Amino acid sequence: MQFLTAQPKSNLDIIYDLIEENVNQILLKLPHDVTLKEVEFISPKEYENLENRFLHTLNNKGIFRTDSVHSFSLKYSLDQIGVLYSEPFRGSLLSDYEVERKIFLSSTFALGINNHVKHSEIIETEFSDTLYYSDIKIVETPNLSITHGTKPSEPLFESLLEPVIAIGVVIVTIILLFTVRSK
Repeated sequence: MQFLTAQPKSNLDIIYDLIEENVNQILLKLPHDVTLKEVEFISPKEYENLENRFLHTLNNKGIFRTDSVHSFSLKYSLDQIGVLYSEPFRGSLLSDYEVERKIFLSSTFALGINNHVKHSEIIETEFSDTLYYSDIKIVETPNLSITHGTKPSEPLFESLLEPVIAIGVVIVTIILLFTVRSK
Protein backbone atom coordinates (compact mmCIF):
# COMPACT_ATOMS: atom_id res chain seq x y z
CA MET A 1 0.00 0.00 0.00
CA GLN A 2 2.58 2.51 -1.17
CA PHE A 3 1.28 6.07 -1.57
CA LEU A 4 2.59 8.54 -4.10
CA THR A 5 5.87 9.85 -2.76
CA ALA A 6 8.89 11.47 -4.30
CA GLN A 7 11.38 9.06 -5.78
CA PRO A 8 14.21 8.47 -3.31
CA LYS A 9 17.64 9.89 -4.10
CA SER A 10 19.94 7.38 -5.77
CA ASN A 11 22.89 5.96 -3.87
CA LEU A 12 25.26 7.51 -6.45
CA ASP A 13 23.77 10.98 -5.93
CA ILE A 14 24.20 10.58 -2.19
CA ILE A 15 27.83 9.54 -2.68
CA TYR A 16 28.32 12.69 -4.78
CA ASP A 17 26.81 14.75 -1.94
CA LEU A 18 29.16 13.11 0.56
CA ILE A 19 32.13 13.95 -1.67
CA GLU A 20 30.97 17.57 -1.75
CA GLU A 21 30.70 17.48 2.04
CA ASN A 22 34.31 16.20 2.14
CA VAL A 23 35.45 19.08 -0.06
CA ASN A 24 33.68 21.58 2.21
CA GLN A 25 35.43 20.11 5.26
CA ILE A 26 38.80 20.34 3.50
CA LEU A 27 38.17 23.97 2.53
CA LEU A 28 37.39 24.82 6.16
CA LYS A 29 40.93 23.71 7.02
CA LEU A 30 42.55 25.95 4.38
CA PRO A 31 43.69 29.33 5.62
CA HIS A 32 42.01 32.31 3.93
CA ASP A 33 43.69 33.69 0.79
CA VAL A 34 45.15 30.26 0.01
CA THR A 35 44.60 28.28 -3.15
CA LEU A 36 45.51 24.83 -4.40
CA LYS A 37 48.16 24.44 -7.05
CA GLU A 38 48.06 20.67 -7.33
CA VAL A 39 45.77 17.83 -6.27
CA GLU A 40 46.55 14.15 -5.99
CA PHE A 41 43.58 11.77 -5.83
CA ILE A 42 44.29 8.29 -4.45
CA SER A 43 41.68 5.55 -4.30
CA PRO A 44 41.04 1.86 -4.86
CA LYS A 45 40.37 0.97 -8.49
CA GLU A 46 36.57 0.78 -8.05
CA TYR A 47 36.45 4.42 -6.86
CA GLU A 48 38.57 5.92 -9.65
CA ASN A 49 35.50 7.12 -11.54
CA LEU A 50 34.78 9.50 -8.63
CA GLU A 51 37.99 11.49 -9.17
CA ASN A 52 36.36 13.76 -11.76
CA ARG A 53 33.48 14.51 -9.38
CA PHE A 54 35.96 15.43 -6.65
CA LEU A 55 37.96 17.71 -8.96
CA HIS A 56 34.79 19.26 -10.39
CA THR A 57 33.54 20.08 -6.88
CA LEU A 58 36.88 21.61 -5.94
CA ASN A 59 36.90 23.68 -9.14
CA ASN A 60 33.34 24.94 -8.52
CA LYS A 61 34.48 26.26 -5.15
CA GLY A 62 36.99 28.51 -7.00
CA ILE A 63 39.97 27.09 -5.17
CA PHE A 64 42.26 26.51 -8.18
CA ARG A 65 44.40 29.56 -8.99
CA THR A 66 48.04 29.88 -9.92
CA ASP A 67 48.45 33.56 -9.13
CA SER A 68 48.43 33.12 -5.36
CA VAL A 69 51.59 33.45 -3.31
CA HIS A 70 50.41 30.75 -0.89
CA SER A 71 49.49 27.73 -2.98
CA PHE A 72 49.00 24.46 -1.17
CA SER A 73 49.14 20.96 -2.58
CA LEU A 74 46.38 18.53 -1.60
CA LYS A 75 46.66 14.77 -1.34
CA TYR A 76 43.20 13.19 -1.04
CA SER A 77 42.60 9.51 -0.45
CA LEU A 78 39.12 8.07 -0.85
CA ASP A 79 39.46 5.04 1.41
CA GLN A 80 36.05 3.42 1.72
CA ILE A 81 32.47 3.76 0.56
CA GLY A 82 29.72 1.58 1.99
CA VAL A 83 26.00 1.08 1.51
CA LEU A 84 24.11 -0.69 4.28
CA TYR A 85 20.45 -1.68 4.56
CA SER A 86 18.74 -2.67 7.81
CA GLU A 87 16.39 -5.59 8.15
CA PRO A 88 12.93 -4.81 6.70
CA PHE A 89 10.30 -3.49 9.06
CA ARG A 90 6.75 -2.18 8.82
CA GLY A 91 5.44 1.09 10.19
CA SER A 92 2.02 -0.53 10.69
CA LEU A 93 0.38 -3.90 10.13
CA LEU A 94 -0.72 -3.36 6.53
CA SER A 95 1.99 -0.97 5.34
CA ASP A 96 4.78 -1.83 2.89
CA TYR A 97 8.16 -2.98 4.12
CA GLU A 98 10.74 -0.29 4.74
CA VAL A 99 14.49 -0.39 5.33
CA GLU A 100 16.89 2.08 6.84
CA ARG A 101 19.64 2.99 4.36
CA LYS A 102 23.08 4.16 5.52
CA ILE A 103 25.75 5.34 3.12
CA PHE A 104 29.14 6.25 4.48
CA LEU A 105 32.34 7.62 2.99
CA SER A 106 35.73 7.52 4.69
CA SER A 107 38.67 9.53 3.39
CA THR A 108 41.91 11.17 4.44
CA PHE A 109 43.63 14.27 3.20
CA ALA A 110 46.90 16.09 3.66
CA LEU A 111 47.55 19.75 2.90
CA GLY A 112 51.12 20.73 2.28
CA ILE A 113 53.28 23.58 1.11
CA ASN A 114 56.79 23.15 -0.29
CA ASN A 115 56.71 19.37 0.38
CA HIS A 116 55.87 19.87 4.08
CA VAL A 117 52.58 18.61 5.46
CA LYS A 118 50.78 21.44 7.25
CA HIS A 119 47.57 19.60 8.11
CA SER A 120 46.17 16.09 7.70
CA GLU A 121 42.90 14.63 8.83
CA ILE A 122 40.52 11.70 8.53
CA ILE A 123 37.04 12.61 7.29
CA GLU A 124 34.08 10.31 7.84
CA THR A 125 30.70 11.35 6.51
CA GLU A 126 27.43 9.47 6.64
CA PHE A 127 23.93 9.75 5.25
CA SER A 128 20.93 7.79 6.50
CA ASP A 129 17.26 7.69 5.64
CA THR A 130 14.37 5.27 5.32
CA LEU A 131 13.03 3.95 2.04
CA TYR A 132 10.62 1.28 0.86
CA TYR A 133 12.10 -2.18 0.47
CA SER A 134 10.86 -2.24 -3.13
CA ASP A 135 12.86 0.95 -3.90
CA ILE A 136 16.24 -0.69 -3.28
CA LYS A 137 16.59 -1.73 -6.93
CA ILE A 138 15.70 1.82 -8.01
CA VAL A 139 18.34 3.59 -5.89
CA GLU A 140 21.22 1.31 -6.89
CA THR A 141 23.05 1.94 -10.18
CA PRO A 142 23.11 -1.45 -11.97
CA ASN A 143 26.66 -1.35 -13.38
CA LEU A 144 28.32 0.47 -10.49
CA SER A 145 29.12 -1.88 -7.60
CA ILE A 146 29.91 0.94 -5.13
CA THR A 147 26.20 1.83 -5.07
CA HIS A 148 25.13 -1.67 -4.02
CA GLY A 149 24.58 -2.91 -0.50
CA THR A 150 23.57 -6.35 0.71
CA LYS A 151 19.82 -6.53 0.14
CA PRO A 152 18.07 -8.02 3.19
CA SER A 153 15.59 -10.80 2.63
CA GLU A 154 11.89 -10.07 3.08
CA PRO A 155 10.50 -11.87 6.17
CA LEU A 156 8.46 -14.88 4.98
CA PHE A 157 6.20 -15.23 8.03
CA GLU A 158 5.05 -11.61 7.93
CA SER A 159 4.52 -11.85 4.15
CA LEU A 160 2.14 -14.76 4.72
CA LEU A 161 0.41 -13.14 7.68
CA GLU A 162 -1.19 -10.31 5.69
CA PRO A 163 -3.16 -12.56 3.24
CA VAL A 164 -4.22 -14.84 6.13
CA ILE A 165 -5.63 -11.83 8.01
CA ALA A 166 -7.44 -10.59 4.90
CA ILE A 167 -8.97 -14.02 4.21
CA GLY A 168 -9.93 -14.40 7.88
CA VAL A 169 -11.72 -11.04 7.84
CA VAL A 170 -13.66 -12.06 4.71
CA ILE A 171 -14.67 -15.40 6.27
CA VAL A 172 -15.80 -13.77 9.54
CA THR A 173 -17.78 -11.17 7.56
CA ILE A 174 -19.56 -13.86 5.52
CA ILE A 175 -20.35 -15.93 8.64
CA LEU A 176 -21.73 -12.86 10.44
CA LEU A 177 -23.73 -11.85 7.38
CA PHE A 178 -25.50 -15.22 7.14
CA THR A 179 -25.86 -15.59 10.92
CA VAL A 180 -27.50 -12.18 11.30
CA ARG A 181 -29.75 -12.65 8.21
CA SER A 182 -31.03 -16.06 9.35
CA LYS A 183 -32.26 -14.71 12.70
